[in-house]
Amino acid sequence: MKLLPLAALLVLAAFPAGAGGFGSSQGGTSGASFLKLGADARAAGMGGAVRAAVDDATAIYWNPAGLAGLRYRHATMTHGASYQSTFQDFIAYAQPVESPFGRQTGRERDLRPDQLGTLGIAVLYQNSGSINEVDNTAQATGERFTPQDLAVFLAWGATVSRGLDVGIGLKYVTSQIKGTASTGAVDLGARWRTWLPGEFPYALSLSAQNLGGQLKFREAGDPLPMLVTVGQALRVVKGLVVTLDLNAPRDRAMYPSFGLEWRVPMKQGLSAALRGGYDGRLKGDDSGGLTGITFGGGLGIQRFGFDYGWSPAGGLGSTHKLSLSYRF
Repeated sequence: MKLLPLAALLVLAAFPAGAGGFGSSQGGTSGASFLKLGADARAAGMGGAVRAAVDDATAIYWNPAGLAGLRYRHATMTHGASYQSTFQDFIAYAQPVESPFGRQTGRERDLRPDQLGTLGIAVLYQNSGSINEVDNTAQATGERFTPQDLAVFLAWGATVSRGLDVGIGLKYVTSQIKGTASTGAVDLGARWRTWLPGEFPYALSLSAQNLGGQLKFREAGDPLPMLVTVGQALRVVKGLVVTLDLNAPRDRAMYPSFGLEWRVPMKQGLSAALRGGYDGRLKGDDSGGLTGITFGGGLGIQRFGFDYGWSPAGGLGSTHKLSLSYRF
């Protein structure tokens, strides 16, 4: 019940005056499409359905409320190779902030006694490769250009009461084609953690991404790809997590995504993970061929993590993401 007031605020924030309607009728009306493509290999292998399950520095991208789950400093970097010559890089760092008073006085606080939440910073960069320039008659000019996109994130998340996490993120977005456009945006998130009958850990989240801002090239402006997501994560047995996200983007019809993650401890300091999922953002009739199904895996060695995620996009090709992370 504690989540309901926050949920109402997030939903209201996601539909500001003048933003236009959500749904398929808005197709092709959003700019900065690179913000839709995910950030890390773990999420890529789970169909992007991680907003209720994320608890490391990648929460800066997916749901800032997930930063509340950190009990250590975490750094991660991801390289993604997509169709043709397009590639994407993501770098993130998050660190819990200790309270100078909590441990000394033992006084009850709204936040955890030993922390003032977690701060995180991240950079998302996409390079779309070199393209031959043509004029308005489709004749080559002999020039080439390279579209590039960049987003810089600053986020905070904390536990505000038992089982309830909240978070907020600020981002600066810039896009370069021939000219350059830039804007700012806000992400909001909340997550409620509890136990279902039978002692199954369960999390329910609500997040709103890319609120506000337009990328304006000359006179024309495009709003950012606003997205509202309700996420769920359930640990059905030890090591096995099932996730489900219901996504409502401003520029297409609502769609689901779901994922599975099975973590297996192998011996002290060594673990492995297998992942699979479905990303409903892409459908076969959009690009032809196999789309939606995703796979991935990971290996943990002491404090290091290595992850891989694969997602096909039909006739466009496939996306491969590799992540390296370190906790300390």
